[in-house]
Amino acid sequence: MKQILIKTAIVCAVVLLFPFILTLLLSSTPKAKNSIEAINFKIKYGKDGKMENIDFDTYLMGVVAASMPAGYHMEALKAQAVITRTYALYNVALLTEDGHSDRNFTTAELGLAYMNISDMERYWGTDDYKNYFAKIENAVHATENKILVYDGDLILPVFFETGSGYTRNASEAWNVDIPYLISVSSKQDVTSTNYLKISEYYVEDLISLLEKQYPDIELTKKGFFDEVQVSERDSTNYVTKVTLGSQTVTGEEFAKTLGLNSNHFYIEEYNGNVRIICTGVGHGVGLSQYGSNAMAQEGYSYSDILSHYYSGTKLISQKN
Repeated sequence: MKQILIKTAIVCAVVLLFPFILTLLLSSTPKAKNSIEAINFKIKYGKDGKMENIDFDTYLMGVVAASMPAGYHMEALKAQAVITRTYALYNVALLTEDGHSDRNFTTAELGLAYMNISDMERYWGTDDYKNYFAKIENAVHATENKILVYDGDLILPVFFETGSGYTRNASEAWNVDIPYLISVSSKQDVTSTNYLKISEYYVEDLISLLEKQYPDIELTKKGFFDEVQVSERDSTNYVTKVTLGSQTVTGEEFAKTLGLNSNHFYIEEYNGNVRIICTGVGHGVGLSQYGSNAMAQEGYSYSDILSHYYSGTKLISQKN
């Protein structure tokens, strides 16, 4: 039961991260120089009403453990470690610019899910804990001080679980033009066991669900497939708009209402019922974690992986 609760908490943290990402995207970008030099900060982790100080490497290991399967290839874990370090320093710089002058931050403020050592042991189990912890520790230490920049600035290295064959443009997903978050191939994602999810509904049940979420709409069983339609997709076929009778909602809203894994989906009639075919897991922008692992298994290094998913970025060493 404890393991299930930990997994649920991690999933919830990742879901809740979405508005946090949007806040960062719409904020001014902190300069890499300031971010690299602003390393004298403290991180606190709170649990059961108690706060404890943790060092930066401990924080990085806890985030990597919570963000990526420890069974993934070492090069994928190294890529995730660089992402985590860059993400943390980006947020530290941004929060400092916004008046967080004491430079004392909680793990929650830094915006990524975190697991402490006891959580890791319960999550992985006693038999796997030692090996998995050593892998993640090695990934963090092997990439010591490595961060990602674009045109001299730290990047916001967003990531997701599994794509639909191509990653998305940030300009289409979030209406923010970010040159290093553009669509690239991630064809290995289609081999993931989580790539495809097919859901089937009785028409009347789906109408009831949608009308509960959107009380102003009026849908009919007879006209359902004319009244409920995908009305707009982006260049990678993620759904951006869905028509529900006289109302239009975003693809993200529709996916969230139905508990879909992503907003890359298709709605069709099947034996008189509604079938929704959904591919991928997550928002689709930035690095695909499954794709990262697949590239690592094909022999690519962590630097190759990062340069593929974050176009035009450079991997540099943080100044001491």
